[in-house]
Amino acid sequence: MLGNITWNAWLFVNANPSIRGVFLGGEAMGQGWRFCYACETHTPPRCSHCYDCNVCVLRRDHHCVFFGQCVGFRNYRYFFSCLLFMWSGLLYAVVMNAEVFIVILKEGVTFHSIMLLLVPWIMLVSGQVTARAFAFAFIADTCVVGFLLVAGFLFFHVALMLRGQTTREWHSSRRPYSLGIVGNIRECLGTRWYLCWLCPLIPSPLPGDGINFKVTGPLEPVRG
Repeated sequence: MLGNITWNAWLFVNANPSIRGVFLGGEAMGQGWRFCYACETHTPPRCSHCYDCNVCVLRRDHHCVFFGQCVGFRNYRYFFSCLLFMWSGLLYAVVMNAEVFIVILKEGVTFHSIMLLLVPWIMLVSGQVTARAFAFAFIADTCVVGFLLVAGFLFFHVALMLRGQTTREWHSSRRPYSLGIVGNIRECLGTRWYLCWLCPLIPSPLPGDGINFKVTGPLEPVRG
């Protein structure tokens, strides 16, 4: 799990999802194309400018502040796989740390046990617990909080993937790019979507180019 997390994170950061090096001039500029005044170029549908990366990103989902990189067309697979294995690893850690909660709660649900679980720092500073008890409680709490946060992100992106949407498109009731459940997963994870999540070294070519998308419904009106 640790190997998958670190390798997927490395590939995610090093996979460039932007329009840099992408030839856009030969494409027929139809509905959904816009002009980016920051990049001084026309950009295809689902592409938007990131002011943190200072560049337009193909099929931009969002800017990940944790990795300092945009999630887009070329690196979504690695981002999703990293989330999946982080969630699995934290779930494993929570289960392994369950004994800590059992030991703490053996004395019953008291003010002392609740405070140790919720705010172990205060209990340590006030001299209510030993450094060893604080360490166990703090690590267990960190695993639980991390698991809940990563689970929220993971399940949100599972829902996005199944709907054929990006984070920027989530608010819309329209799903013009939805190709069905399998088609939507393939668009995000590639042609070997059923295997690529097992290891980042498994090749899984994306079916599109990040510029042209199959449209199955009415597009959102272009905003100025």
